[in-house]
This record gives sequence, C-alpha cells and structure tokens, in this order.
Amino acid sequence: MEREKRVILACPPYNVNELLVGTGVPPYVPTLAHSLVRCVDCRTEVWLGPNQRQAAVRALATLVLCMLCAIKEGNRRNLPTLVGHLGGREGGPRLPS
Repeated sequence: MEREKRVILACPPYNVNELLVGTGVPPYVPTLAHSLVRCVDCRTEVWLGPNQRQAAVRALATLVLCMLCAIKEGNRRNLPTLVGHLGGREGGPRLPS
C-alpha cells in the first residue's frame, strides 16, 4: 500500500524519560506488554504497546514511527499534528534493566 495511505502510529522513544526531565510530565512507564521496535524511518528504538499492536492489525497498513518522524510524516501529508492516547496499562510495569 502507498505510504501516504498508511495509518501513522507514533511511538515514544526508548529514552523518552530522559527527554522529559525538568518538564513536570510524569515518567513514562512501559508495561510488560510493551515491546521495543524500530521506527521505520530513523531506526530509533520505540515502545510499542498492546493497543498500538491491535490498532495496527485493525488498520492493516501502518507506519510505526517515533514521535519526531510521525510529526515530519504528518507535515509531508499536510495534516495537522494531533496527539492521542490509545489507553492501556495492561500488565505490570517493566523494570529498568
């Protein structure tokens, strides 16, 4: 399927908490149900949650992108940048390695 018709799944980068230091935003805590995958554009490791996987299955054609690449892709498509949350919190928190 053409790239422009694929659904964009914007995923938080592996080091998202390092990027949020000092912002007052609560820390991001991936669960045991999250897995690390790579952004298809920049190859940065991102967290993919179970609800994102389900959305990918329902949409059939998705682009798994880091948040920065998702914004760039939206700009290329001349789309407004909208941030949404798919919910979640299944499973226990993933412990730092």
